[in-house]
Amino acid sequence: MTRILPIQQHIPDILTALETSRRAVVQAPPGAGKTTRVPLALLDAPWLTNKKIILLEPRRLAAISCATHMADLLKEKVGQTIGYQIRLDRKIGPNTRIEVITEGIFTRKIQTDPSLEDVGVVIFDEFHERNIHSDLGLALCLETVEVLRPDLCILVMSATMDASAVSKLMNNAPIIISKGKSFVVETIYVPPQDRQKRVVPIEMVCARAIKKAVSETNGDMLVFLPGVKEIKTLYLLLENDLDPSLHIFPLYGNLSLKDQSKAFLPSRKGERKIVIATSIAETSITIEGVKVVIDSGLMRVPCFSSQTGMTRLETLRVSKASADQRRGRSGRTGPGKCYRIWSEYDQQLLKAHTKPEILSVDLTPVVLELAAWGVSDPGQLKWLDPPDKKSFEQAKNLLKTIGALDEQDRITFHGKKMVSAGLHPRLAHMVIKADEKGHGLLACRIAAFLNERDFVRFNKKAVDPDIRLRIEIIEAFATHKKIWQKEFQVNKGILHRIIQTEEKIAKNFNIKPTKTDIEKTGSLLAQAYPDRIAKKKNNKNNTFLMATGKGAFFTGINSVSLNEYIVAVHLDGNLQNAKIFLAVPYSKKNFEQDFCDCFKIVQTCFWDKNAGRVHAKEETIFENLVIRQKSISDIDPEMACDILIREIRKKGLSSFPWPKRLKSLKERAIFLKSTGRFSDLPNLSDKILEQKLTIWLKPFLAGVFSLKQLGEVDFKAAFLSLLTWKHQQIIEKNAPTYIKVPSGSKKPLKYSNEQGLLESPVLEVRLQEMFGLTSTPKIAGLSVPVTLHLLSPAGRPVQITRDLASFWKNTYKNVKKDLMGRYPKHFWPDDPLGAQPTNRVKSKNR
Repeated sequence: MTRILPIQQHIPDILTALETSRRAVVQAPPGAGKTTRVPLALLDAPWLTNKKIILLEPRRLAAISCATHMADLLKEKVGQTIGYQIRLDRKIGPNTRIEVITEGIFTRKIQTDPSLEDVGVVIFDEFHERNIHSDLGLALCLETVEVLRPDLCILVMSATMDASAVSKLMNNAPIIISKGKSFVVETIYVPPQDRQKRVVPIEMVCARAIKKAVSETNGDMLVFLPGVKEIKTLYLLLENDLDPSLHIFPLYGNLSLKDQSKAFLPSRKGERKIVIATSIAETSITIEGVKVVIDSGLMRVPCFSSQTGMTRLETLRVSKASADQRRGRSGRTGPGKCYRIWSEYDQQLLKAHTKPEILSVDLTPVVLELAAWGVSDPGQLKWLDPPDKKSFEQAKNLLKTIGALDEQDRITFHGKKMVSAGLHPRLAHMVIKADEKGHGLLACRIAAFLNERDFVRFNKKAVDPDIRLRIEIIEAFATHKKIWQKEFQVNKGILHRIIQTEEKIAKNFNIKPTKTDIEKTGSLLAQAYPDRIAKKKNNKNNTFLMATGKGAFFTGINSVSLNEYIVAVHLDGNLQNAKIFLAVPYSKKNFEQDFCDCFKIVQTCFWDKNAGRVHAKEETIFENLVIRQKSISDIDPEMACDILIREIRKKGLSSFPWPKRLKSLKERAIFLKSTGRFSDLPNLSDKILEQKLTIWLKPFLAGVFSLKQLGEVDFKAAFLSLLTWKHQQIIEKNAPTYIKVPSGSKKPLKYSNEQGLLESPVLEVRLQEMFGLTSTPKIAGLSVPVTLHLLSPAGRPVQITRDLASFWKNTYKNVKKDLMGRYPKHFWPDDPLGAQPTNRVKSKNR
């Protein structure tokens, strides 16, 4: 007998909403039955007129499980009324009405048939996961409704999505909310710390929680961890430490469907199972018998960097919505318990919803899909979250590089062949180009391998990143040859999928079986990843420079790191220096043949620090890689001047041997400018002169390539080009080089000292030469008195003053007494203002 599920009481409302509005949003908690009961209820809707129902699921296992369950409810086999299609597997018959397909399959379907003529309803299930294909599929579906099929119904379902936002996107579609049949779930917070508040590895905390739950609860357990590594670690911790009646089953995406299905088998009487899973078990699929959930609170997601052009896996905190989804798994059939491996305080810090993939993954496939749809600007479609602009433009540029888009952002014939392949555009481009040169089958094999995770697991720390090793193993496996596994182990389940995918790709591109030349692997991958061609930085370590200008490195010496050129395919995505996991050697000869049309020859001038001069070289470059270089004597004078000026700025103008008269003119000009009374004069400070070197000095540097040659430059002419004749006259008049004192001598004015320019220029003069002068000499339009350094007959300072009148009146008498004692042969009058100035020694009696 089929049990009644909570969603069934809302079926009439859903049918009415779709019949009248053609769009609807259903929000129902896990276990409400929306995934299986809603599509079945739509089968007999009269307004569907026997058209098909498309149900989109985010994962392969969910698609198969859902189709199988619905077929069981109808007491049929899969492939009759209910069918499914996932990658590498299709069970759909001529009478199939409900097709359960993964979101990527739907993208291909709507691209092939934009009007979806035989479809009446498209259901987006578990939409809160916000996979990139679900966002893309909904955007394309909404345009199909607006342009081609106003009668097509769209139904979006989830437990924790932002229902109001989805409704608004679909012209305020009706929202149907099912409360579901909820059971009490006790939530226990277990922070990952020991008694000393030290952080403990998440696997160890989960192991403790499992042992605690074993003694405190009944029923099966579902444990959520971020990835395969943590699942395997926890498995090893528990393997020999639990009662034989407890069975452990891993569950993650790269497991074969056969191994995944083991986690769903009901436990036998007297036994319990522990399913250790990634986020794959969060939604869509129900694991019967689960009464306990242990949630690490972590997830591992791909994050694309527009700065590096690479994707790296990052471990992040789950959102509140995901945590609630996971928690709900323990309360589907009765009361349950949820152990959260974080604190109640951390719970408050969780984000409300998971960041959608469209904001964090590589957009290259999406941009190509949109181009095939006829859209170059994502703003032409409706999105819950529009694609990131920077990532979108970067994806466009890559597609232009590989010939998928033209300069007007339209899809090319080459791009159309790529989009129909169902591969990442990089790999589709590689397969097409390889087939043109007779290496199509090898490219299919490489593409199939790169669509899976690495199937080789090394027994020691030293791993071999060479992709050729993997291709050799695939070849041996495909031809039923023995694989030597002394230093590593292989995952045969993944190998089976690679062989299947390889055959499918070859069929899609109509590539016939041929012999493969494994040494062409580097050339083929270079077509897919031209930006990841890398050159060894030097011969002493394992560091490389990629074509993007970013660094990359191997953790140790291996068969790939010894080569001058490589193609680095799988890296960790570090912004400046990425760790290489998978790569292949790329011979310089093949590189030059494959990309000769992309090489550029440029003349580069550079500063030779040791020689103190400009040198030039001719370089053959590919993006940021220098392929060849040679010294040349024919130096571009313009480039040489720019480099020389840059070096002059580094050293500073003060370090150059200015002619004495020129230095004096410069100092006097700066002094007058600083008074604020001569605004017409240009600013000739070192800072401004250095900024304007290209204006006043560059025209005089023709043929000058070294600092030594600067002595040959006519600095005077260069400097005077900044001053008009009028400017020069103003300087000479208002900032003289000397002052004529009462004795008739011409004494120089000093405008600077070791500390720099002086606020008041200094006039050094013997005291006797100033007799008869009543006031301090002034310059700068009689606005600035000079600073007098009055000297003894021996040239030593006896007084510093800017007020000569005050000196004669108040200080001279005391100074005179001292000087008369030290210099008795000199004339020291009582009245200096009435005395004759002199610069000669006189008898005091004369």
